[in-house]
Amino acid sequence: MMKEKKLVVDWKETLPYVSMKTAYDSVLREDTDVVMSVQIGIDPDHTYGGWYETYDDETGGGDYYAGGVLEITWDDSGNASLDGYDGCFELPDYIVAKLVENGVKDNL
Repeated sequence: MMKEKKLVVDWKETLPYVSMKTAYDSVLREDTDVVMSVQIGIDPDHTYGGWYETYDDETGGGDYYAGGVLEITWDDSGNASLDGYDGCFELPDYIVAKLVENGVKDNL
């Protein structure tokens, strides 16, 4: 991916298991076969280089939601790298996989 290019990818991801836990690992809610709407964006003009948002389709994020920034950097050749993130405890694997699929190196 070249630094000059912006990328926005929207897709649906069906997760076999989703849960909402407290910081003490108590499960507040859990469901199976949850369809999630997902968007990632890479933009060299964005403060951190990118963003992500994912939420359950059925309630529009009422049950499950995560969103935040992607810390993206570019090398001198214009290759993008994911160096960090913020907004949730653990960045979902399906978001990282889609970034890699679109040419972003995973440095997490």
